Amino acid sequence: MEQPSTSLVIEKIQDLLLDTQDVEDFLNELATYSAENLSGPRGEVLCGITLLRHRTAATVASSGDRARLLDELQYEYGDGPCLQCAREGVLVHIRDFRTETLWPEYAATVLNHGIRSVLAVPFELSGDDAKAGINLYSDRPGAFDANAVEHALSYVSQASKGMRLAVRLAQHSDTAANLKAALDSRTVIDTAVGIIIGQNRCTQDEAMDLIKSASSTRNVKLRDVAAAIVESAGGGTLTTHFS
Repeated sequence: MEQPSTSLVIEKIQDLLLDTQDVEDFLNELATYSAENLSGPRGEVLCGITLLRHRTAATVASSGDRARLLDELQYEYGDGPCLQCAREGVLVHIRDFRTETLWPEYAATVLNHGIRSVLAVPFELSGDDAKAGINLYSDRPGAFDANAVEHALSYVSQASKGMRLAVRLAQHSDTAANLKAALDSRTVIDTAVGIIIGQNRCTQDEAMDLIKSASSTRNVKLRDVAAAIVESAGGGTLTTHFS
């Protein structure tokens, strides 16, 4: 398969960013495109993308169910070529799992799934807490020769900008979700305080102390105590308008 030029790869990844609906869709399209781009004369490759955030690893995208399974097998064993790649930011190349000695249990398992070689290349995510790697699997031993490795390194370097943007969008989404949750909790607590003030003719501080005391005594979260007070007063479930 003829390798596309750098400009064509960058243009394609930009198109994926513009055409997909959200980060998850973009990453899955990226994994599929990567598998197509990095397959070659030695056969088709499968692609998974591993993301390491908050000390937790996850396969955030794959070119198919088989690639996702091969990635996730490593999490069961706690280590493997793709985890090492993402964690340490290094290229990991297993030419033949039949002779692999570093991860013998994982090697035996992937051999049972018909995989003979893997190439894991780290994305360049400098400045981000997250780490990521692209994982390429082949049914053939020695599938990734020097030219294939060089092509994969060049491709991942070009794709890293899109990956950095996707990670940052995901982080912003997480931040927005956490902020909304905090505001929702604040709304429920403030409403419960108002109900207690109305019922007991006490101060705001005294009402808050009553909620804290109930939370401590029952070993229940402050928000849950407040929600129960609002519900018992007929207020139902409260939400915060947030955009």
